[in-house]
Amino acid sequence: MLKLNKEMNIRKCADINEMGKKAGSMVITELKHNPKLLVCPATGSSPVSLYASLANEASKNMTLFQEMRVIPLDEWVGLPDATGSCDSFIKEHITTPLHVSKDRYFPFNTAAENLKEECERMQYILKKQGPIDLCILGLGQNGHLGFNEPANKTTPYCHIAQLATSSQQHDMVANSQTKPTMGLTLGMQDILLSKRIILLISGKGKKEAKEKLFSKEISPKCPASFLWNHKSVECFLVDD
Repeated sequence: MLKLNKEMNIRKCADINEMGKKAGSMVITELKHNPKLLVCPATGSSPVSLYASLANEASKNMTLFQEMRVIPLDEWVGLPDATGSCDSFIKEHITTPLHVSKDRYFPFNTAAENLKEECERMQYILKKQGPIDLCILGLGQNGHLGFNEPANKTTPYCHIAQLATSSQQHDMVANSQTKPTMGLTLGMQDILLSKRIILLISGKGKKEAKEKLFSKEISPKCPASFLWNHKSVECFLVDD
């Protein structure tokens, strides 16, 4: 276990709406500098207000998003229908309101017969389109990033993940009769190669994960701790 003295820029916010506006403003600034920005968005409740702020901006200035590209961070495997999928979330909150065309969106195909080959396909897309310009992350209750779960070692590239129990109980699949036990996810190296990272922390049940993260101890038992190894992380925090 390695302890480093690096600093991420931590911005405390009064509530999730303030977090969304501040983080959204940062995304908009990045887009103005690079219209072809490759964005890797997390799903879940924490980034919803950020995406809402982007949708609001799109209603006033649609040309800002006309070249932006999107590659998902992860996806559930084994959902009986699209409800609760990361793909449906991204379409609802990002690609539809921002009018991201199909040729600029690169989703996982969990219906693929060979999921290992699907991971290789996604890795090829990331190599061709990337690296990621802006990765938007949320902190899992167990410290995971995407479906990079706590383990004895990290997996660097896109892979099939065995989901932790807490991940199987995520709000996104709360109404699903079949709880996914596997997911596809970009790996920790893929994330850390991003040029810039936005980390959004909100929601209950994350006290232990936050304590591990802010201890600055780098360990695969808390995948989010590896963000201390990145030179440009903006962390937006809402204390419960």
